[in-house]
Amino acid sequence: MNFKNIVFGLCLSLAATNLFSQELVRPVITGAPFLQIVPDAHAGGMGEVGVSSIPDAFAQFHNPAKFLFMQEGAQGVGLSYIPQFVGYADDIFYANAGYYQKINDNSALSGSLTYFSYGSVDMEEQMGDQIISVGSFVPNEFALDAAYSLKLSEKFGMSVTGRYVRSDITDNQNNTSVQLKTGQAVSADVSGYYISQPLDMHVNRWTFGFSLKNIGSKLKYADESGFEYSLPTSLKIGSGFHLATSSKDYLSFYAEAMKFLVPSTDDNRNVPNESAIGGIFTSFTDAPDGFSEEMKEVILSLGTELNFNENFNVRVGYITQNKEKGFKNHITVGAGLMWNQFMFDFAYQSPISDYISFNQDKIVKISLSFKFDKPAKAKYMEPVDASENTTLD
Repeated sequence: MNFKNIVFGLCLSLAATNLFSQELVRPVITGAPFLQIVPDAHAGGMGEVGVSSIPDAFAQFHNPAKFLFMQEGAQGVGLSYIPQFVGYADDIFYANAGYYQKINDNSALSGSLTYFSYGSVDMEEQMGDQIISVGSFVPNEFALDAAYSLKLSEKFGMSVTGRYVRSDITDNQNNTSVQLKTGQAVSADVSGYYISQPLDMHVNRWTFGFSLKNIGSKLKYADESGFEYSLPTSLKIGSGFHLATSSKDYLSFYAEAMKFLVPSTDDNRNVPNESAIGGIFTSFTDAPDGFSEEMKEVILSLGTELNFNENFNVRVGYITQNKEKGFKNHITVGAGLMWNQFMFDFAYQSPISDYISFNQDKIVKISLSFKFDKPAKAKYMEPVDASENTTLD
């Protein structure tokens, strides 16, 4: 089996995009596309928004700077699982586990482990006019990361993340004269988060966030040239407005946009040999059709969440991308339930376009988080002047 066909098939079709790629024109192609799969059901139910949302146990993936705005001493874990990518393969497995701890009022530490199994892949070789089976293997990838976050003011903080990525999709097989190997890379993220009012004040508030992810080395699957693939470097920015609807309930609205910062492919789906840093700077101008094509790469996410008494949440969202670049066009729904220190979240994603088979791209996400810290008495539990409930900073 040709190695580049393996990489193209896994990196393109299993980047949570549509397998039927005949509609794709110069698609975004990177290595380790699992790094862009949103792991948690909280964000998954809101159109995959996350950089500007209210802090939760899964901020490590979206924006670790959000941990800074939890209560002092906050500590917990989050576990996420995607049982099946409906329409792809029954044995695909994706899981994410994260931990966070707020060290003091101004700093926090966090980390996560992500594992992705592509399921069993049959290997074949052509012998004359016949194609024979030569066995099978299970391609898999994982990433381990850690972040340090620091408040720069009472309302704004930033975070830096380091990450190790391992991509075993070759089974270390010989491809004619080329000795294939497991790809490895290191990368870094930079993110920031702003909140106009503290979380323990039950008032209207704005949140803003950004995340520049996966700046790092390329995945190299052989010592020869032509076997390197960039990580899915991306920039995501967004904002949220949170309306205090009663003494303990709030309604949130989000809008976020993400663009890949990697070289554009040509008409033959070839990827230019740019350095990782060089690809970031050229990613806004290298598309054959100019800036208008660059904007087709943008993935737009919209989400809404209604929180009842901080114990039950319902969510709905929408995520879209131009069909020429990967074409996401999905609606998402989800819900969350708090019991003692446990939070259970569920999300479901389904396509709503004729360009995507309705038997493809249906995704279920399940998340469970646990807080070790005891909830502090919130300020909104105390008498508050009615005029303060509509104060915007």
